[in-house]
Amino acid sequence: MNKQFIITSHGWSASNWLAYALNLHPRVVCSHSARNLLADEKSMNSNANLKRHLADLHKGYVSRQERSIDCAYREINSMGEADLYGSVHVYRLRDLPVVYEKFGASKDAFNVMNLVRHPVSLVWSGFGQFKDLFRYDLNELHWTSGKVLENGQALLSRLSETYDLNVGELDNLAFLGAAAVLGSLRLDLDALDKTVRLPDVRFMGHIKMENVTRTPEVLARAIEALSDQTLLAEEPYLNAVYDAGVVNEHKKDGNKFDAASRYLQFAPWQKEAFGYFFSKYDLEPAYREMGYNFDFLTA
Repeated sequence: MNKQFIITSHGWSASNWLAYALNLHPRVVCSHSARNLLADEKSMNSNANLKRHLADLHKGYVSRQERSIDCAYREINSMGEADLYGSVHVYRLRDLPVVYEKFGASKDAFNVMNLVRHPVSLVWSGFGQFKDLFRYDLNELHWTSGKVLENGQALLSRLSETYDLNVGELDNLAFLGAAAVLGSLRLDLDALDKTVRLPDVRFMGHIKMENVTRTPEVLARAIEALSDQTLLAEEPYLNAVYDAGVVNEHKKDGNKFDAASRYLQFAPWQKEAFGYFFSKYDLEPAYREMGYNFDFLTA
């Protein structure tokens, strides 16, 4: 049995929920996020916690690619006694080839899954987080606005002229930043071929946020797969997971829209901004292959 797993994720994809859910299993220890913290708190990535630990978060962003996977997993293995140790969103898919190239193959084998979400829903979740984060994390504001400027100059001019939009207003910039981050999904997709060829990495495919957060059987199958069929997700455990409710939800309106309904709620300029970056990074073919629908974009 592979005793260690990695669930890569861009973030904004219920990664906090999944890490918390996995860590609730009595035989699993799971960490979460660039901070590599034990996922034993529902509110570990709330604004209050992020504000208090902002320096640790920034340090974690850097350390993702500046230390070996073995180093990160020594920390995880010290977090408690378990049969299976893992992480969610400590690494993004694009991090793994970089880390292996810098530090060589790990001494251990890893089962790897990639957590994904419909890009429309992901952007809306990121928009919700940035609306808060930009107000207190100048590092994130600087980094993300730079992505918007570097990759969306033509879009910014068009939005300003067509919609008389003040692109620098914080809420507008938060949406533009979330849309620009779609470029990170492209980086993950481009890293997939290298990832599946890494020594002692067994890539087990993509796991969809929309399925795992709603369907206990999907979580149960994931735990069985990650543990090489040695661990079961029994009914009392699954009940505890799905009774826990929302964990660290970033979107602000409380509406349970699917991606198509959410897109229809976008303002015209938001639709144009989403379409610009979605097309620029050519995400549709890969995400359709994962089973996502985008017919509503042309409706």
